[in-house]
Amino acid sequence: MKELNIFEMEQIAAGTEDNLFTRLAAAALNGVVTGVWGTLIGGTQSGANGGLLGFGLGGNVVGMFWGLAMGAITGAASGFAMGWDKSLAVVEKAFNNLFDGQFVPWAQ
Repeated sequence: MKELNIFEMEQIAAGTEDNLFTRLAAAALNGVVTGVWGTLIGGTQSGANGGLLGFGLGGNVVGMFWGLAMGAITGAASGFAMGWDKSLAVVEKAFNNLFDGQFVPWAQ
């Protein structure tokens, strides 16, 4: 019996697991990860101009929650569109870059 490669396995019936549940799982995974990235970027960059009366801190708080919401929404949508395999590859790349000291979420 011949061993099948990845391309051949995806061509046979039920060779790939791409259904609604895997798309929803990818949306959840990507939504959480990009929500964290949005919080990081929004919280650190939005109030960079600061101020004497603490308005920069207020800008950081608004940017943190705005980054969380927009990162989670756009991440969930892109995760649903990409599917589980590609979403997991993006998350693995981010964690590898984090552990290597090369984590720059705005350059992913």
